[in-house]
Amino acid sequence: MSAKQSELADVIAATVNNLPDQYFEVTWDNEDYEFTRIMQNERMEIDGGNQIERKIMFDESGHAHYRRAFDTDDPTVENVLSTIKVGWCRLSTDYSWDDFEILQNRASPRKIVSVIKARRIDGLWSLANKIEDRAWKCPTNSTDDLYPYGVPYYINLMGTGTSTDGFVGKTIVYQDGTTGTVCANIDANTQTKWRNYAALYTNIDNSMIKTFRKAFMKTRFKAPIILSDPGRTRAAQKRIYTDFDNTGDLMDLVDAKDDRHTSKGREALGGLTVDDSGLVYINRLPVVPIPQLEGYTPPGSSTAVAPIYCVDFRYIIPCVHEGYWMKETEPMWDRGQHTTFTVYLDGAHQNLCLNRRKVGFVLHKAW
Repeated sequence: MSAKQSELADVIAATVNNLPDQYFEVTWDNEDYEFTRIMQNERMEIDGGNQIERKIMFDESGHAHYRRAFDTDDPTVENVLSTIKVGWCRLSTDYSWDDFEILQNRASPRKIVSVIKARRIDGLWSLANKIEDRAWKCPTNSTDDLYPYGVPYYINLMGTGTSTDGFVGKTIVYQDGTTGTVCANIDANTQTKWRNYAALYTNIDNSMIKTFRKAFMKTRFKAPIILSDPGRTRAAQKRIYTDFDNTGDLMDLVDAKDDRHTSKGREALGGLTVDDSGLVYINRLPVVPIPQLEGYTPPGSSTAVAPIYCVDFRYIIPCVHEGYWMKETEPMWDRGQHTTFTVYLDGAHQNLCLNRRKVGFVLHKAW
């Protein structure tokens, strides 16, 4: 008696949901899959809506003043809030099996598990690669609603010809080489406090470390002690991202200061350390080498700028739509491919920046 499609679908569904250990190696494309890890461990789930909106206050209205006895007041009310807006991006992956290969291996649980598990890993690997790749890119252009807002969208390089460090990161360079200053519904060209800190460096040396520390101090804003910070408190880490050459040069800089790495790597440079796993720390922040930053040249340019991003994930937040993230379907088939079973995995996500002055900064070479 032939097996029914529904029976084979049940075999796939049961196996996908209860995969025992089957060991095989995979030649991964990224050393850390950093952004995929953040998406899984530090994401924020948001319920409903066709876009994400958050409020931000750029300036106070100037109501406070010193006064003498019997001075008169003229109270006014101003609208001091602006709106951050970002739209959802949808992504999908899939994995398929033919009914005959399921029948061929149905008698051997280990074989059928191997077939099903390999296809699923293939689909999820592709998804992870896509997330990592787009995390370090801007959308195609200012009207693109297909791709998410990667780190360079919110943390902009200094403009060409600009040489003064500071809150000068205001121009988004899109993947097609076009530029714009409107970031998440707010124009950084007119709103100077909607710009990120950026600075130039030439080599990985003490001068670069000093530039880094200045940027670190400049972006370390705190609410005044007389009021509570109205922003949402979020537990998340701050990390440094750059290419492998810069990471290796930072290790060499540590070695030049202290070959013994005493006190768990702390040395005379103060806060620049290497731990037992070989990662470098600056001001106690881990430096993570990112493959996508290898030989990085801004779109439309031919000059490699070797960026060093410091990203605070309290203020740039990977968001996923509640109930629509890693949503795996039941095995399905159709008239066009009646012998093929396919499982789809879907999700909607976006990266939200709450404060570009506090989100971090970028150091890079001139371009």
